[in-house]
Amino acid sequence: MMRVRRSALFSGTVVALSIGMLTLAGTTPREIGRPVGDPSRVQLDSRTFSCTGGIAGTRVRSGSVRAGLAAERRLGSGAEPVDVVADRNVAGGAFAGQQATSGASLAWLPCPEPAARWWFVGAGGAENTHDTVLTITNPRAGEASVDIVVYGPKGPVQAPDFRNIAIGARGTKVIDLAKTAPAIGNLAVSITATRGLVAVSAADRFAPGSLGAFAREWLPAQSLPSTSVTLAGIPVERGSSSLMVANPGEVDAIVKVEVIGQTGTFVPEALREFIVGPGQVRTVPMASVIDGTPLALKVSSEQKVTAAVRSVKSGDTAFSTGVEPIRGGTALAVPDGKARLMLSSVRDASSVQVASFAADGTVLKEVTVPVAAATTSQVVLPAGTRYVRLLAEDPTVVGGLVVVGTRGTATAGIGSSVRSVVLPKVTAGW
Repeated sequence: MMRVRRSALFSGTVVALSIGMLTLAGTTPREIGRPVGDPSRVQLDSRTFSCTGGIAGTRVRSGSVRAGLAAERRLGSGAEPVDVVADRNVAGGAFAGQQATSGASLAWLPCPEPAARWWFVGAGGAENTHDTVLTITNPRAGEASVDIVVYGPKGPVQAPDFRNIAIGARGTKVIDLAKTAPAIGNLAVSITATRGLVAVSAADRFAPGSLGAFAREWLPAQSLPSTSVTLAGIPVERGSSSLMVANPGEVDAIVKVEVIGQTGTFVPEALREFIVGPGQVRTVPMASVIDGTPLALKVSSEQKVTAAVRSVKSGDTAFSTGVEPIRGGTALAVPDGKARLMLSSVRDASSVQVASFAADGTVLKEVTVPVAAATTSQVVLPAGTRYVRLLAEDPTVVGGLVVVGTRGTATAGIGSSVRSVVLPKVTAGW
């Protein structure tokens, strides 16, 4: 069963928005909200997607493969976040995403699920040219606390109020980086829950050209820093594209970039090795790498790094971020437009079963997609697809979604269905 509820801004009030009973709640296990110790992996009873809005005209598309598409909801620019809750009966094939259109921009984001650690690369802290607003939601009954670290082109950005930020039970905290951590250039943001679990989204406002002409998009969260990060869901249409790499470590990171293309993996001439200083974010142009064919990027270094690609075309922006291989089955909502999946093998050859569904639950197409070793395959989804189900043969394939709408392009990395979380151990008796 699935239900929708509102989270309160700085409050514990919850308003039920659907009729029915749900015994289990949240993408969190029991005993959430206590002081923490060493982390451990805990199995989940259910899943919660936090759809936070943050862009005017936001619409929430949610449901599950088993129950079908739920009624679409609309969120205003200052509306309270909506939590979409799925119990264990439908959790494996559940999904939720939010969409907004503004001017020439199409914005899309799979609604995040609570976790202990979050990373965003490509954020901004300049009010007049590039600003990112973080929305941190605590969907549970216990208080949560987070630490935030911001990295910039010259190193960590000073933000003295970013330690031990408290978020009340079922509450939300909104943080505007331009006001709290002002900086010029592309930023990376690390958010760590020191108590509880939180869901975080980032509404991005970016001026691609003329001052004051902003494109609005959600900056997706991504995989944690690693010695190897794979970026999926990169638009193939030519435009202005930049690779942003963050090095949170204390020594230089020598970064190598490889393209996982249709015929194999290779090192592009335009993206040979480069260095990212300690605690810094470096931006390098990569428009020449985009040639109209499907691809993914593999970013590697002996030091742990994380990365994202920003693509700009006709005044619209889209982000491609680091993703993990698909494990087992997963499902995702699809925004309006011409959609295609990009499936890339990071190791051995494999295959992925893809089923496309219409709004009424009709199966529009079901196909098994072979993915050769170290290559990228493209799957064009049928017109009218509103959600898809994927089943990976092996955990060796990463996936991305690219949708071209009448008002721009939207992208998203494809994650596995969340079945467990790494949760700091609680201290008994708190």
